[in-house]
Amino acid sequence: MYTSHAQISMTLQVPPAGVLVKNQLWNLVLVNAGNTTQLVRVNLVLLDVQTNQPVMNATTAPVSLSKGARQLQARDVSPVQYTYSIPAAKVDMDPNGMLPAGRYLACYTVVSADKGNFTLVENCIPVNVDPLSPPLLNTPANEDNLITPYPQFTWLPPTPIGLFNDLGYAIAIVEVLPGQGKADAIQQNIPLNASVYTKDLFWNYPASTRSLDTGKVYAWRVVAMNSGKPVALSDIWTFRVTKTIPEPGKVIETPFVEVKRAQDAVIATAGNVLRITYDNAAADSAVKYTITGIEEAGNPVVQEGDLALRFGPNQLQVPLRNNRKIQSGKVYLLKFTNSRNETWTVKFTVNK
Repeated sequence: MYTSHAQISMTLQVPPAGVLVKNQLWNLVLVNAGNTTQLVRVNLVLLDVQTNQPVMNATTAPVSLSKGARQLQARDVSPVQYTYSIPAAKVDMDPNGMLPAGRYLACYTVVSADKGNFTLVENCIPVNVDPLSPPLLNTPANEDNLITPYPQFTWLPPTPIGLFNDLGYAIAIVEVLPGQGKADAIQQNIPLNASVYTKDLFWNYPASTRSLDTGKVYAWRVVAMNSGKPVALSDIWTFRVTKTIPEPGKVIETPFVEVKRAQDAVIATAGNVLRITYDNAAADSAVKYTITGIEEAGNPVVQEGDLALRFGPNQLQVPLRNNRKIQSGKVYLLKFTNSRNETWTVKFTVNK
């Protein structure tokens, strides 16, 4: 891009797309067509394309322009003063750090540094900050056949992670109709899960929702969101729910689910075993747990026991096979308190 005003012209050489660090914003050429040396500053406003609101402002140190062209880079305009219009907790404050992922318009203004900030030339260029890798789907595997009608979905984050100041995910699951492609299904069909957003790298299909049907094909995709705005799309994978019945005596391999200190709306799925993960930062050797029926009057205790622990992350299995008090389709709450007096819980339903 090229623009001029009076005796100064500017050519912007900012990469239009890809991963950008702030230093890359200062690749430009200034041409002084006059016969005298001029002292200038370059001001930058980075606008969010969706909202047209400024995200960042920057002002360079004075730059001396003699007659002719001068190629500028970050070291030539340092030190640069940056100010931000978004909360400090949501932006990389390092002058050499990355820009947050998104779509922007970078508007430059060259002003006289010794003549009252008189504007000499100005121009704008679109700047797209995109991840190198989108979210990568993990489980269920593509074209997998699942036993449970309440699966757990897991994925890996986009990279580099430093591009994102407020990373979250939206998950879409749709039925693929006969004769329909998975991409068309994702774009055209109504999601089975209404408005799902999470900051975790997993999501459990809620037992409070109508179960997924056997014999149908389902497609799913994860959208990475930065500060609530979509920035990267995963591939689209498909799966089926089968009528396969496990062999007698075989434990249904349901996914591990994380216990949390605060109760939420997530309901895990268990078979003959409830599989949970717990980070034992308190270094307890064991905890005593209880399971209560939260859909029954008085929330009766239907099972209790001890869980042996080791320091750090634990993957634990709570046997449910021989407990006739725990019924399929009902919701239960597992709870335990550690030595720090922290209460950890997880809701679950059973499909035996």
